[in-house]
Amino acid sequence: MKTFWAAMIIFVGIIAGGIALNVCLDNLSSELYDRTKEIGDMVEEENFETAYKKSKEMSEFIDGKKPLLASVLDHENIDEIEDGISELLGYTKRKDLTEASVRVRKLEHLLEHLPKNYQLELQNIL
Repeated sequence: MKTFWAAMIIFVGIIAGGIALNVCLDNLSSELYDRTKEIGDMVEEENFETAYKKSKEMSEFIDGKKPLLASVLDHENIDEIEDGISELLGYTKRKDLTEASVRVRKLEHLLEHLPKNYQLELQNIL
C-alpha cells in the first residue's frame, strides 16, 4: 500500500510540475509575442532606431530566460527564436523595411504557436 501512495505522490508531482512549466511557458511566450508585436508596429512606422533598441532589449531578455527556455523547449526552437531576433537586429539596424517585417511576422508566428506545441497532454505522460 505504501508503494501505491508513493507512486501516486510521484505522479501528482509530475503533473503539477508539468502544469507549472506550461504556465511559465505561456507567460513567457505571451511576453515575447507582445514585445515582437510592439517591434513590428515600430517597423511598420519605419521607426527603426526604436525598433532596434527594443529588439536588443528582447535579445537580452531572452538571454536572461535561457535556463527556463532550455528546461521547457527543444534547443532547435531556442535557436530559431535567437536567430530570428538576430536577423531582426540586423535588418532594423540597416533600416530594411521588407526583411524586418518578414522577421517580425516569422517570430510572431513561432511565438504564437509555441505553447500549443508543448502543452502537457495525458497521452504524453502515459
